[in-house]
Amino acid sequence: MACDIHVWAERREDGCWEVVGLMPKALERQDYGMFGFLAGVRNYAAVTPIAECRGLPRDASVGVRDAVEDCAGVHSRSWLSLEELLLFNYDQTMEDRRVTRQIGPVGFDGGATAKPGGGQQTTYREFLGEHFLKALEELKAAGAERVVFWFDN
Repeated sequence: MACDIHVWAERREDGCWEVVGLMPKALERQDYGMFGFLAGVRNYAAVTPIAECRGLPRDASVGVRDAVEDCAGVHSRSWLSLEELLLFNYDQTMEDRRVTRQIGPVGFDGGATAKPGGGQQTTYREFLGEHFLKALEELKAAGAERVVFWFDN
């Protein structure tokens, strides 16, 4: 069963959080590498998440609260400030341990994890792709201060 992400950008307006209208498509796509980085979800690459899941912010905007209530099978709710996403060192190296393994005469499992040392050395920038970093810059330009997200299966 596939896993999807639901992402909302918010900014503070007159002391309350409100939804930012822009959401770059790069953050809404089904990308298990990004899911692992953001929250440890479907983390076949065994990447260290930027932060543990924090839950839905208590002060989340009405739009975010309504959206999460409308979703079935929601899990791994969290949020990250745009500042912590922008300040992360994406040029540091990491090991991408996601591998494809043959599981039968004609079957393959693309969601397998290699043992430590059995993956490929890369940087977070290469792992996440320039489209991810461009999306963060787009959110910054739109005035977003944090992203709130959750997953469903």
